[in-house]
Amino acid sequence: MISAQDLQRAWLAELTAAPGLPGREQPVADCLRRLLPPDWQTHTDALGNLTALRPGAGPRVMLAAHMDEVGLIVRSISADGFLRVERLGGTSARALPGSRLTLWTETGQLAAAVGLPPAHLDGGKPLPLEELFIDIGARSAQEAAQWGVQVGDGLTWDGPLQALGGTRVQAKALDDRLGCFALLTLAHHLPPTPAQVLLAFTVQEETMLAGGVPLMAAWQPELLIGVDGTLASDTPDFQESSGGIRLGSGPALKWMDAIRGKLAAFVPDLALTRRLRALAAQEKLALQDEVVSGISTALTPMVYSGAGVRAAALSLPVRYHHAPVEQADLEDVAGMVNLLAAFLAQAEGA
Repeated sequence: MISAQDLQRAWLAELTAAPGLPGREQPVADCLRRLLPPDWQTHTDALGNLTALRPGAGPRVMLAAHMDEVGLIVRSISADGFLRVERLGGTSARALPGSRLTLWTETGQLAAAVGLPPAHLDGGKPLPLEELFIDIGARSAQEAAQWGVQVGDGLTWDGPLQALGGTRVQAKALDDRLGCFALLTLAHHLPPTPAQVLLAFTVQEETMLAGGVPLMAAWQPELLIGVDGTLASDTPDFQESSGGIRLGSGPALKWMDAIRGKLAAFVPDLALTRRLRALAAQEKLALQDEVVSGISTALTPMVYSGAGVRAAALSLPVRYHHAPVEQADLEDVAGMVNLLAAFLAQAEGA
């Protein structure tokens, strides 16, 4: 088994630093492809989904994590060089004013910031997204154009990986680069298994969940396990501060999620989910239980593709989702890797 101290934090730093807006995940895929062990066979499909295959004679088991992150897209450039934007995915509008961003153009990257009234004149009302503006230091639209800025350019949080106390870290895009990091680590530590293992790093989860659907027809897995972040409820602002999902208490086993009214809901295969819970107890691995409303994951539409597939989901607790300071505990990542490795070691039949 591995511990949090065995994890390569430099890999996570690279993954979180890479820009991976929905539909623009190639920098993340390039990073993963470079860091994966050479004996895993990689492939990229037309949408940008990256897969890494280790052949085997046993059942086809797919493990899926999404590469994309929330962000912004430039919708207009004012005469005096300021940018107006729309959200790509569920970017936290409350966290935007005064935030540092990175603007990604065809020719490179530029520092950016979200403007806000000075505190002396602040009326105390949150600004709606349509009133926010992005300041890149340009004096005019012409100067912004000279710098390569165009409508359609993307912006991400400027949130590099930082170590907190003990095994905790913060960064942008831990949802779901942390899941990608867990699967990357698994690839390096996984001993020979009876299963044919396919790691799926999917696209466009943050906009419509469905970017990974084509992988189901292409690979026809017999078992599918999703790996994504979930809402930690161990901060003072959460009503479930005395319980719920906590950082450092292990990955969470999902029993249900749903975005009400959006036709997005996941209920796992009961036998497979119980099997994961029993395995965690057998291996003495910490495991939390997750029943959540208000979120769903890339797994949801994948389950119903083609002939369908037996599926379960494991989650990594993350604080402050869709903000530049998402926080997590690497002990949970190590626990996730150990549980998945134990499962694959026993996956002799679907």
